[in-house]
Amino acid sequence: MAQTFNGDSREFTSFIGPHESLLRGLARKLCRNGGVEPEDLVQDTLERALVNFELLRGCSHGTRRAWLCTTLQRRFLDQCRRQRTESYERPHLELVHAPVLVREPRQWQSWERVSEEELHEAIAGLRSPLREAFELHTKGLRYKAIAQRLGTTPGTVGFWLHQARLELRTLLRPLATGRAEELAA
Repeated sequence: MAQTFNGDSREFTSFIGPHESLLRGLARKLCRNGGVEPEDLVQDTLERALVNFELLRGCSHGTRRAWLCTTLQRRFLDQCRRQRTESYERPHLELVHAPVLVREPRQWQSWERVSEEELHEAIAGLRSPLREAFELHTKGLRYKAIAQRLGTTPGTVGFWLHQARLELRTLLRPLATGRAEELAA
């Protein structure tokens, strides 16, 4: 059960102060599509914080922040649910149905026409550091682990992987587009 606030307003203000701009920004972000007023949402959250102040007083800064943001988000969802329920109860409002989207048949991407063997041949044709970095990355290693194995920095690994992708695209594009043209003919 929540307890009533027994302190002075300065204590509550110092409690809320560091989080107020975050709450206002989050409320504006949540309410950007209309329907719920951001200031009302913040006010409702602050009222709940006031009611639960004794409980929150002993919490760390991060815990207070998380509690306030979670409460604000939950209050927002509650208000959205309430508005949705009220709109269903009004007989003069009509339900608007979104048109059903019909998907076009899936188009094959040109790179999907390259065989696995052709891909492995192209990877084998890459220059040494690019090939090694790319092979390690395809095994699931992260940039930092690849950098440690190859004796370089994660930034260099990122550059090598970028270059490897560019070279692979250059090597595989003729194969992929050639197959696409064959299938179209």
